[in-house]
Amino acid sequence: MIWLSLSTVLYEVNEYEYEEDYEYNFSESHSTFYWEELLPTVLVYGVTLLLGLTGNSLIVFTTYRYRRMQSSTNVLLASLASADLLLIIFCIPVKVAKLFSYTWAMGAFLCKTVHYMQNVSTICSVLTLTAISIERYYAIVHPMKAKYICTISQAKKIIILTWMVSFLLGLPILFVQIQMPVGDKNKAYWCVRNWDNISLWRFNEIYILLLVFICPSIIMSFAYSFICWEVWRVMERRSIMTSRDALSSKHSTHCKQLESFHLTESSKRSEYKIRAYRDDTRMVKQVIYMLVTVVVLFIVCWGPVLIDNVLTAYGQLPIQRTGNLKYMATAFHLMAYFNSCINPIIYGFMSKNFRESFQLALCCKLEPRSTKIRSSRMVSSFHRISRSGSQTRTTSLR
Repeated sequence: MIWLSLSTVLYEVNEYEYEEDYEYNFSESHSTFYWEELLPTVLVYGVTLLLGLTGNSLIVFTTYRYRRMQSSTNVLLASLASADLLLIIFCIPVKVAKLFSYTWAMGAFLCKTVHYMQNVSTICSVLTLTAISIERYYAIVHPMKAKYICTISQAKKIIILTWMVSFLLGLPILFVQIQMPVGDKNKAYWCVRNWDNISLWRFNEIYILLLVFICPSIIMSFAYSFICWEVWRVMERRSIMTSRDALSSKHSTHCKQLESFHLTESSKRSEYKIRAYRDDTRMVKQVIYMLVTVVVLFIVCWGPVLIDNVLTAYGQLPIQRTGNLKYMATAFHLMAYFNSCINPIIYGFMSKNFRESFQLALCCKLEPRSTKIRSSRMVSSFHRISRSGSQTRTTSLR
């Protein structure tokens, strides 16, 4: 064991007490590792780093390289991938290095910078997800306004604003995260929250929980609830239209078959319209399912660690963890970081356009001209019957 119980110093911070047995053999601390704990954690971080770098880079590359991928939603998803890349590049290598030391030896600047970049990435990700939900809300529920709001130029402006706001909103962590000196005879440092300033520490954890978890979850829940309700209404009306078209087509076909045994042009058009309705319905549902899945996984992956931080700040969970509590805290942090590599997998499984673009990029191929032409025409329409007649809802889903 590397810990030597030569002296025990009790510090009391308000109602908190924590023990610091920090007289240890310095050289031994750099050569003693508990691989049964380290190996699974390092493997998860390694997989996250590999998949995150590859997948998120592919998203950014294909979105800006291939014309068919350039829609307002996909541009926002590329910004989300950039935020994940920021977290992966800045934070994961430091986290892995920290696993192999009981102290913090990277300096006060890096102590603050790593946690600041983590907050910036997380805030940017959740603001981007919120912006996507609002953009989809306007595209589906208010299609006339969407012509002016849901454009690529507007999406780029939102991205710039989102990143600027994220860098500002992430500033409080610079005042909470400190490099704390520990030890009596052998001086060392920990990179931790400022336990001496309990009020500031609690404020930061509540602030992050509201900003990253509660408020965005409420907004996105309302947005996607309205979207699902509207899609359901449109699909119901569309099913009525297709059933009527199908009946009229069958009736027309039956009558003409009795006379000439040939399909008329009107019946062919009706059958084509029915197939188009079904294809469009499938595309709309696919995009909604994909976006909702991304949001749900973000909440599931980041919620536990944010709630854990709040409970720790308010003394409901101990600062220094042992046993199952230690494994629980480690799992929560791994889940949060693993979220950075999961989105490209979702896009690959649930979006045909992303899947095809990934294949083109990995094979170093140019986009086929036929695909460009097809993508420029790929527009999904919501047909809705009103009391005065019919109204067409159009929204680009690429």
